[in-house]
Amino acid sequence: MRRISRLPKQTVADVASAARNTSSRCAFRCHATAPTTTASSFTTRPRTSFASASSSSSSQLAHDRFFSTSVARRQADPKQPLDDAAAAAESTELEADVDEWAAATEVVEDEPSLVVPGRIQLAPQPDQITDSDYIPAETGEGLEEVGGLAGWWENDQHWDQSVVFRGFGPQQHVTDAATLVVLARQAVTEAVAVQQQQQQKPELLTSTTWARDSDAQAALALQIEVAADGSVTAVHGDVAGVVNGLAAQEEYVDKEVSLPTAEQAQALVASWAEDASWKSISLKDVALKFAINKRILQLTGHMLPDAQLATADTVGALLSVLVRPPKAKKLAEELAADGALAGLPNVAVYGRRVTPIDKHKSVGRWKVIVEELEKRGLPVTGTGGYGKATERKWAFH
Repeated sequence: MRRISRLPKQTVADVASAARNTSSRCAFRCHATAPTTTASSFTTRPRTSFASASSSSSSQLAHDRFFSTSVARRQADPKQPLDDAAAAAESTELEADVDEWAAATEVVEDEPSLVVPGRIQLAPQPDQITDSDYIPAETGEGLEEVGGLAGWWENDQHWDQSVVFRGFGPQQHVTDAATLVVLARQAVTEAVAVQQQQQQKPELLTSTTWARDSDAQAALALQIEVAADGSVTAVHGDVAGVVNGLAAQEEYVDKEVSLPTAEQAQALVASWAEDASWKSISLKDVALKFAINKRILQLTGHMLPDAQLATADTVGALLSVLVRPPKAKKLAEELAADGALAGLPNVAVYGRRVTPIDKHKSVGRWKVIVEELEKRGLPVTGTGGYGKATERKWAFH
């Protein structure tokens, strides 16, 4: 099979020579082919800054060039080369444009947001001190330490607030079951209130972050009427005040939002026991479900799994995913928490493997075994320094 030989790679000199030969046939000739322009006045397209453009090599000049569109260039005859005056004017105009572009795109460095340690200062030598009462120390015992970097970066005063992590949820997840129910009801009532005021503020339901320290008491005081199909028919209470509190733009402050105590949460949950209609609110509206889930994450710090969130069609199903005891680490802990097997008289649940010593202890035989072993000077557990019989290795080797 015949092959086409590879063409030789053009050098910089070949490219520059070809540019000079074709300059008279180019309607918009490049600045690098001006007749009286020297190599020192070549101007390339800036890469990262104007300073780097002035130190570009000749290979960049051959490949990265500005095409002039000045008045003198457009009015010139494409068949006649430019004279010295026109070429100099074009070069000056192009360099002025590049200077203007570099000034416009100059990056202004921000002031450092961290307080860095100062420069190291050395104490004067003993022979440099003029105080006659000065006695140089021979050891470091009892001397006070001055300066140093110990604990420098752990000090909050050396860090700017712009670099502090701003989490969407609280720093500590809520684990109390009653408190989770209270916060979940707050999220539901606030989302329903925003949905009722959607015509006034349509972007608040899904596109805007709600204020974390809103009026929780006003939100929990709202009364929701739910139809048989789970739709909300009416909301009674200060709906506008709750929505305005959620829409308030709050600045980030490093403080935790006050949550109800476990006793207060249990009292609130007990007062809602007679009216559980709010748990039957339908979540078929995707926007409403998204708003409730986002608010729960913001208040409790719990992100519900997508697989379980997709199957939750009501608020009650959502609560069953949010409020549930943590999974036991061992099977024995789960059986002990259930209490079904532990209550039987003939069943014992152990958290570890049952050994022969446990069986001896269960029938009261272990004390007798220990006494007899100690009389004979034998170890109670383990080998006690007694290895395998020497005859054993003779017999098997």
